[in-house]
Amino acid sequence: MLQTAIGTKSSKARERHSGGQPVQDAVVATTAALPWMTGPAFISLWQACGLAALGYRVTYLLPWLSEKSQIGLWGEQRFEDFEAQVEWLAREARDLTGLTLPECQPYSAAYSRAMGSIVPMEDVFRAVPPTRCLVANEPEHLSWYPLSRGRNAARADRTIGLSMTDYDTYIRMSGLPMGRPLSKLVSYLHGDAIRRRIDLPLSLSPALSLPGVTMAVERVTGVMPAYAKAPAVQASDQGIYFLGALIWEKGLADLVEIARRSGLAMDVIGSGPDEEAVKVLAQDQGANLRFLGANRRFWSDIGPYRVMVNPSRSEVLCTATADALVAGRHVVLPDCPGNLPFKAYPNAHFYDDLDGAVSALQSALQVLPEDPAAIRKDFDWMSACRRLAELGGLTAQGPSETV
Repeated sequence: MLQTAIGTKSSKARERHSGGQPVQDAVVATTAALPWMTGPAFISLWQACGLAALGYRVTYLLPWLSEKSQIGLWGEQRFEDFEAQVEWLAREARDLTGLTLPECQPYSAAYSRAMGSIVPMEDVFRAVPPTRCLVANEPEHLSWYPLSRGRNAARADRTIGLSMTDYDTYIRMSGLPMGRPLSKLVSYLHGDAIRRRIDLPLSLSPALSLPGVTMAVERVTGVMPAYAKAPAVQASDQGIYFLGALIWEKGLADLVEIARRSGLAMDVIGSGPDEEAVKVLAQDQGANLRFLGANRRFWSDIGPYRVMVNPSRSEVLCTATADALVAGRHVVLPDCPGNLPFKAYPNAHFYDDLDGAVSALQSALQVLPEDPAAIRKDFDWMSACRRLAELGGLTAQGPSETV
């Protein structure tokens, strides 16, 4: 059992440091929250709402951005105060998950345009309220605050860390000077951060490894239920799309080349800092790409599409790929470690090179997708939350009586 490998603080020690605060069953901490549409934002929201729906007392710990940072991230100030963001997030949670948003708590953070990330401006682990289990999404990222303390700062019986970003690949692909030595340094620092703070490190696929850290691969994520309700592909549906952040690290140069070689039209769903440059490349190469912008409710528009092309090799586990497969669409994607979990499903088509990508795309357009029942079962969110509760040691005792 994985639990046998978890080093824990005693509950008495946690109680001594509670300062009179009620002890939570779980605290879900995240590096990003909606309305920023990133994997950690969606995944952490589901974890918090799902664990609460199972009867556990939950606090959702998320970054609060100043007016300046909000403008830098979203182009405008979306929220005057944290309460306004929580009110908006509660409505969004009901819309996306059908569940109730649990108690929320902020920590101070700032948006860094240079890093393209939200950076903690305080010790997030020290900000965690007393809890039986801390679920830290991107624990290495949560440790970026230079004065972050170690494991003893977190008033938690157990700490789980879910790593979901391949920083090593991003840095090596960024074009930064000394990219490879820098990526190795960052990997070492991230591994050290996790060793110092996390009892049970987890990853969503075999794509991620850090020095000195053994990561169990666990299915603790799912897909929005609305994708499972998407209409089945009809013989007349021939649409092709890509969905994701428009940054070069997502394999967008390959997307342009696949479109050029195949001569097929593709819709690009998303936005990002490299959007204009990708448009220029597509035009120069004669690739028939149509840029439709971001779509926060794409499940309602997926009807006419048969195939998703996702050339990214930088993912640990791409949620957009899982979304497409759950919706009963074909997906054409490279054969790489981050995509290994999708090999179990017949509608996933793999390639080794760009000619192979074109062949896989053409083949997918000629046949209807198979029944997606298996992946719908595997990527069910409530099942993922039950597994998370089990890994956190919550199921043996069950929810707090005061819930």
